This record gives sequence, structure tokens and C-alpha cells, in this order.
Amino acid sequence: MTRRIFAAAIILLCAFAPIVLAQTDSPATQFYFVFLALPANAPQLSKEASEKVQEDHMANIRKLYAEQKLVMAGPFLDRSTLRGIFVFKATSLAQAQEWANSDPAVRAGRLAPEVFGPWQVDPGLIHHSEKTEDLEQYTLVSLKKGEKWDPASPAFSETVKRHHAFVKAMFDSGNLAIAGIVPPDSSGELRGVAIYRKRPDETSKLIQADPAVAAGIIKNEMHPWATGAGVLASGQPMK
Repeated sequence: MTRRIFAAAIILLCAFAPIVLAQTDSPATQFYFVFLALPANAPQLSKEASEKVQEDHMANIRKLYAEQKLVMAGPFLDRSTLRGIFVFKATSLAQAQEWANSDPAVRAGRLAPEVFGPWQVDPGLIHHSEKTEDLEQYTLVSLKKGEKWDPASPAFSETVKRHHAFVKAMFDSGNLAIAGIVPPDSSGELRGVAIYRKRPDETSKLIQADPAVAAGIIKNEMHPWATGAGVLASGQPMK
């Protein structure tokens, strides 16, 4: 890694400093983010079998949540191939992968997990709630490499600093519930996930002001999403 790329990577990490997970000596404080997608070759099940898989899937979610292994979960509300997310509190990526693979819907081939992490967020923004049956709506935004993603570029670090100011402003104004990055060496294009407390149309207007988006460094993928009331700062009422 050249000095310029190394320096840019450090700046990128520092830019998220107010929103990343506080470093501790315990690896158990690490969060791992899981996208649950509908596989292209998902088996066709009878109505009864499908209902049984869903029942077992929800029971497993409740079990892992009670054990505080699963700290956040919820479904996407649009018609994309993404069906939901898990956020695990685990000691390693391998452990989070094992828990994701143990889900009945995953074992039945109805969902395919993709695990990222550690997802570096402030743990104080996620709460254990007793009201998870009551859902609130958010907009989940995947932050991916854009066409102009180039840590070696002299303009990269300056744009990332302005992106940091934008993220802070979104928190300060109450628009963001949680946001954080995944390790720079993670495979694929994903570089972070942000969850806005607004609906997609409002979120779309907000993120147009993100300097990193305007510069083409980051591209966004938005989906309406829901989780249990009280898990994050309040979202929007479900319609």
C-alpha cells in the first residue's frame, strides 16, 4: 500500500470516528451486519411448508434476541430480492456466519445470508427493547463504492472530510438513527450502512447533499425497512 493510499484509508476511518464502535478489549462488543436475500434458486414450498418455515424463522429470531446474540433485525418493505437484515453481537465473523446459517429459512434455502463486519457503529445507538412486535419504518441505505472511488486521489481525503461533516449534521438534526462502516478490506462494493429515520422520499432528498455522493465517491442503494419499536431512535409509524 502506498503512503497516499494508506493515509487516505486512515482519513476515511477517522471521518467516521463519531459514529463507529468504541474500541474495547472485548471482541464481544463487535457487531456484524447480515443481508438476507432471496436466492435465485429458492425452492418452491407448499403453503403449509412455507408457513412452517416462516414460523420457525420468527421463533429463531426471538430466541437469538432473548439471548442477546441478535441485537437488531427487520424486513425490507419493498419488492427487491433483499428480504431483511440481522445484526449480531459476536466474537468473530465466523461466529456471526454460523448464527446466520442456523436460521431455519436459511437452512431451508429460502434466504441466503451475506455477512459483513465488524460493522463499526456506536453500540449506544442500539437498545434492547421489549416492544419488538410493534414495528417502525426507516430507510436503510447501503453505501457502496462509486465510480470515482479512488483513495489515491488527492481530492479523496478532502471529500471524505466533508462527508464526515454531512454525517454529523444528519445525526445532529435527528435524521439518522445509526450509521457505520465495514472494514476497508471487505470484499465487494459495500463500504457502510446508514439507517435514516425518514421515509425513502425524504431520505433521497437528504443524501443528495452528501459531498461524497455528489463527487461520485459513494453511491447509495435505498430500501424502506422496519424494525421493532425502541431498538433505534424512533422512526416513522407504519402505514
